[in-house]
Amino acid sequence: MAKQTQTEILNEVLGELQEIKKGLPNGQITLMQKSLEDLEEGQKDLKSEIRTIQKRLFNPDTGLIVEVHKNTEFKVDNQQNLKDVNNLISWKSNVTKALWVVYSAIIGVIIKLLFWN
Repeated sequence: MAKQTQTEILNEVLGELQEIKKGLPNGQITLMQKSLEDLEEGQKDLKSEIRTIQKRLFNPDTGLIVEVHKNTEFKVDNQQNLKDVNNLISWKSNVTKALWVVYSAIIGVIIKLLFWN
């Protein structure tokens, strides 16, 4: 094997580089790079939205979790009031039935006094 000169080595490397360039996809690398940049931008937007949602959920003053706890406390606190209302509705129903019996008896007495003397 003969010793190659620098010019011959450079020409050989240049030829190899041209062969590599021929094998590269035309414009596809640019499209892939653009797609990756778009994906990165989308991830940044998604992270921003997630932070916003977390702030809404976990805000100690007006967050969703705080509101759920307030609703639960309200329900527990007013459980006795609900029982009282149900008892009142039941009592009203019973009183209404008793009054119908009394009205029927009074009407019966009036009819007996008027027609059967």
